[in-house]
Amino acid sequence: SMAETRKKFSFPNKDELVVATITKVQNYGAFGRLEEYQNCEGMIHISEISNRWIKNIGDFVKDGDRVVVKVLRVDAEKGHVDLSLKSVKEAQRKEVLDLFKKEQRARKLIEQAAKKLKADKEVDEVIESIYANSDSVFDVLQNATVEGDKVFEEIKISDEWKKTLVKLAKDNIEAPRVEIKATLEMESRASNGVEIVRTALTGVKKKKLPKDVELKLKYLGAPKYRLELGAPNYKIAEQVLDGITKDLNSAIQKGQGSVKITR
Repeated sequence: SMAETRKKFSFPNKDELVVATITKVQNYGAFGRLEEYQNCEGMIHISEISNRWIKNIGDFVKDGDRVVVKVLRVDAEKGHVDLSLKSVKEAQRKEVLDLFKKEQRARKLIEQAAKKLKADKEVDEVIESIYANSDSVFDVLQNATVEGDKVFEEIKISDEWKKTLVKLAKDNIEAPRVEIKATLEMESRASNGVEIVRTALTGVKKKKLPKDVELKLKYLGAPKYRLELGAPNYKIAEQVLDGITKDLNSAIQKGQGSVKITR
């Protein structure tokens, strides 16, 4: 599992949300192997399984189930970890599992790269080097689809590894997207104000945008417009929005007008 690499220690922290695979179900509780920690098992007491009345614990958890649990207590000396299933909300469960799956996917890509490089023994080392700089191996690989080997600047891995990972990332992972939404208010007090606003907006629509940036303008009823911007990352999105604001300002100031952008 990711465990060996991501966590030098074999125990999670109190209140952490972790992924567990149920290994044994007893009538007083269930045991689970913590996927992100090495050789670590925890117990979910029957009182922490559900808020509903439990007649049979097997109706709620079964061997092999993958669940997201909250860490209630850790006794490292005795090796006891108490877990709660009922304290995890559905949205948290989805988020934690999603991250877990992404990290697993990232690990598979790194294993693929290792095969290509005939360096199977280096997999854990590479993953550890990435975790030393980032919370998520998947995020680093996803950013590599846009930024190439620049993302590995601070990460201690060889150039061959960098090249191979960038290529695999570009072939297998969709580039990241961020979206910025803003409301645009434009007015002009000049006699041909409507014309001036229209020209300013046409300018924005015709603006040459950087690669992978999308811009949508929707009319919300005078003087408001909705502006939606999709980009590979926030830095690019902010730069484009900045440019648009400047363009609109200079276009509309000629007609004694004003532009207000609210996020």
